[in-house]
Amino acid sequence: MTEFTPIPPEAAADASASREIAFTPAELRPRRDGWTAEKQITFIEALTETACVDEACRRVGMSDTSAYKLRSSYRGREFRRAWDAALDCTIHRLEQSAVSRAINGVARPVFHKGEQVGEWRYYDERLTMFLLRSRRPKRYGKWLDRMLAPEPEEYDDEAIRLDGYLDCIDYDETDDDDEE
Repeated sequence: MTEFTPIPPEAAADASASREIAFTPAELRPRRDGWTAEKQITFIEALTETACVDEACRRVGMSDTSAYKLRSSYRGREFRRAWDAALDCTIHRLEQSAVSRAINGVARPVFHKGEQVGEWRYYDERLTMFLLRSRRPKRYGKWLDRMLAPEPEEYDDEAIRLDGYLDCIDYDETDDDDEE
């Protein structure tokens, strides 16, 4: 068995290095065109980097069908765990990117007569609301949408008095017509 422990991100020279994923590659029948331990390790590294099964399979020269077959096999349980860990690393990066887009916006070019003359920042409020609802559900969760408006007896006395004063205001439309 070949034990796989990649270089930790803090020790890697490349800033895009992935989080450490340790797993024991599946032991399969030796085949020249099969999933070797090296191919499994390279696949997991590529999957961590790209989050795309098709791209990771291309990098190791294997089909996605065979990758999913190995993933679903009993012998591939460690491979499956490493696969899930690789996608979790990528989801973390995706989440950070979404937070950055919500805070900083996305640059959109402005064109005039076919030439770019500037850019403006687009802030996606739906993305912001989604992030707030998922990160702070007690404060921004969907349960707030289902809350009923408070009953009149729950209002304080000042609000009731103010509402009564507003009802007493007489809007005289004839005064507006006379001024014209």
